Amino acid sequence: MLRLVAFFLLALGLSALLRGLPVVGPWFGGFFGFWIVAIVLSVALTRLSVVLGQRRALGRELHRLGEVESPHNRGKLGSLLLAHGHPKDAVAHLAAAVQGEPERAEWSYRLGQAQLACGRPNDALPALETAARLEPEHGYGDVQLLLSEARLRSGQGERALEALDVFERNHGASPESCFRRGQTLRSLDRKSEARASFVQASELARKAAHFQRARNRRWVWRARLARLT
Repeated sequence: MLRLVAFFLLALGLSALLRGLPVVGPWFGGFFGFWIVAIVLSVALTRLSVVLGQRRALGRELHRLGEVESPHNRGKLGSLLLAHGHPKDAVAHLAAAVQGEPERAEWSYRLGQAQLACGRPNDALPALETAARLEPEHGYGDVQLLLSEARLRSGQGERALEALDVFERNHGASPESCFRRGQTLRSLDRKSEARASFVQASELARKAAHFQRARNRRWVWRARLARLT
């Protein structure tokens, strides 16, 4: 009950504050304006609650994993940090995991992913090369896609195409692989082939299953923008 009262008091306060603003103030007058503020405030508070809950859960999990110092736990800790957008913090943990469990492709893959996210493609290359050697199909072939990115960003365009060839040989072309191929071909000044790859990215997305559309959307838009530049 107290929370409900506090919510309505906060909504009333915000309504009064917004009514005092020039130009837009009249929009927040009366009962209708109050409910607009209440709805927006409710959405914002719900979102804030979710974010804070996720942060608390992450903190608990990080603490739990940090209690036992082992390569496996360091790898899980680094992977968790990476998944939550903290690649710089993840690198040291993943490097320790690779050193302690060098036969496990997951840690090398995640280390390369974290280093790429930190803008260090030259550092990412050895880790991704190792992951691809240990398990060429790791992450359903995603290791080859990341390897192509690291090679391209390190100035190794021809070798980036080799990684894309491996991916497409095993899985067929995808909107992502076509976009990456287009980028690489353009860096090699093979502009007509690059444009054809960007076009193919959109064509493949149109034919893809419904559940794949969300993942493909990013690559389709990037391919379309690349065709304009």
